[in-house]
Amino acid sequence: MGTVTPLLTSRKILNITYQTPQETLLGTPETLPTTEPATPQIGCTVASADLPTFSITPYSKVFIAAMYGAGKFVTAGTVYWRTKKNSVSVATGSLAVTANTFYTVNAFFYDIAVGDVLEIALWSTVTDSNWDYKAYQIQVSRVVPIRQRNLKDPTIQNFIQEPGLTLGTPGTAASYACTVWSSDKGNGVYAVGSATYNLIYAGVTYGTFTDNFGDDRAKNNADVKISVTYRPYYESSRLPHGIVCRGLRID
Repeated sequence: MGTVTPLLTSRKILNITYQTPQETLLGTPETLPTTEPATPQIGCTVASADLPTFSITPYSKVFIAAMYGAGKFVTAGTVYWRTKKNSVSVATGSLAVTANTFYTVNAFFYDIAVGDVLEIALWSTVTDSNWDYKAYQIQVSRVVPIRQRNLKDPTIQNFIQEPGLTLGTPGTAASYACTVWSSDKGNGVYAVGSATYNLIYAGVTYGTFTDNFGDDRAKNNADVKISVTYRPYYESSRLPHGIVCRGLRID
């Protein structure tokens, strides 16, 4: 008699651990140039130590970088920014900043890998503006936890704000839920706490969830938030730190 293969796999637990964001607050602010600098002030080379770690190796995933640069305008002016990936321009923009106000550039890079060089260049229309803060964190999106993409009773759990910045006078401009997908054809729902679903098809288009900033929105883009109080004034996502599931052996 042949061996009967169980319809369901064993229970799988994928724990995701995010690295502490890399933050720097300068002791002395640096004045912004009035033309685009040849060398961006803010940058990093993605290292393997920056990546989230997993209790089991996901079948597939996409890495996203969240990068921030902040400073202050003494007199009113306009801040300009450009983001680059491996020396190639990704996005550019500008925003008027009122006098005695902090600005924070929130930049997001989609589908990054170890060795990628990510940068933000800053310049201004006035000579008394500056920058003094930078930070970045690598996040994960579109996670397919196991080879069987049909997942029975998956629990997406432990949603935590990422990153949690601490230096300077940090304030959250927006912290949005990620999107949990019940199928690869759409049907996404925002999720902020642990939730169990009857069945999820974790296809390669969306996976089990998508990061809000850096994937659902602001993919390979950036924006500027201003505040008279907070520096950095930043955008973040509420991301799951765990997926528990069984796979259906039908794919």
